[in-house]
Amino acid sequence: MSGIDGKIAVVTGAARGIGLATAQKLAAAGARVVINDLDAEEAQQAADQIQGSVVFCADLTERDSGDALVNFAVEQFGSLDIIVNNAGYIWHSAIHNMSDEQWEAMLDIHVSAQFRILRAYGRWLRANADRAAPVRKVVNISSTMGLHGGATQLAYSAGKAAVVGLTKTLAKEWGRFNVTVNAVAFGAIDTRLTSPYETEPNIAIVKGQERKVGLSVQQIEEAKAASPLGKIGTPEDAANAIYLMCIPESDWITGEVLLASGGVRS
Repeated sequence: MSGIDGKIAVVTGAARGIGLATAQKLAAAGARVVINDLDAEEAQQAADQIQGSVVFCADLTERDSGDALVNFAVEQFGSLDIIVNNAGYIWHSAIHNMSDEQWEAMLDIHVSAQFRILRAYGRWLRANADRAAPVRKVVNISSTMGLHGGATQLAYSAGKAAVVGLTKTLAKEWGRFNVTVNAVAFGAIDTRLTSPYETEPNIAIVKGQERKVGLSVQQIEEAKAASPLGKIGTPEDAANAIYLMCIPESDWITGEVLLASGGVRS
């Protein structure tokens, strides 16, 4: 029996990539998973693959979405033990071309969305925390760009850096609720957001608008060369790192940033 068997987990951005791999990993270990995503069709396809999961579609940049998500999980399952704040995307631009819309979009999805979910969870915890119960877990997703920066990724890097501050602060506030709060900072992971391109960035459609995403072939080769392991990570690699912060063996770890980058340090 797994240490998270029977736990209730929320994974945001869980319809594809790292979020989907994480939802699958937690479910395989016995957790009941709430799959959140903006894309209803993709989210339902993910849920169809994961026994016992349920779908909550929402735009996490909407101000009431955090409360709605937490309330949904508790209403469905009666409790909430694990939150993985994974939702996000990359929107390339150097600072001289960056609009206010782009800056605000990156901060809203990477920081404000996490804040609203965790604020809602904090309100629930105040009434439901139990020192005698198993430790609950929060895992916030950051990036090596939040630790070291990345060219043409100013807003994304700023958002991911803010996740670190949010994580370390809540770890100090929520220890009394028997909750650990950690972050995982990923290097290059093979998802649609890092899909290779030759000359121009790839395009992802987010809320009906085009967003430039991906890494150039040169950037991917440089990332592979920088890693002692000689490769970039898979979504399953990423999910394994998140899983480490969800299991009882990590109960004595809180306020930390786990660098999951295949050994890349900058």
